[in-house]
Amino acid sequence: MTKLSVTEPYQIYWKVLNRGDVARKRNMIRGQIVPDLGHEELTESTSFRGDHIVECYCVKDGVVVAKDRIKVPIGSEGNEND
Repeated sequence: MTKLSVTEPYQIYWKVLNRGDVARKRNMIRGQIVPDLGHEELTESTSFRGDHIVECYCVKDGVVVAKDRIKVPIGSEGNEND
């Protein structure tokens, strides 16, 4: 975990993006922004292979002051339907 240089108080929010053919077929398109539960980390499982994206936002006084995005490749491209 990266240490924030932002002074408290601040809020952390998460966005998990599922998109693409498999997500559409399974009606699992996602992209909602949800508040952190106080742990400043997010753990989830996945229902299908492919590229997933996770974004994290740090909000202070109503302004996004830090943001990061990571790609989370699950499995191989050829096995996306598993």
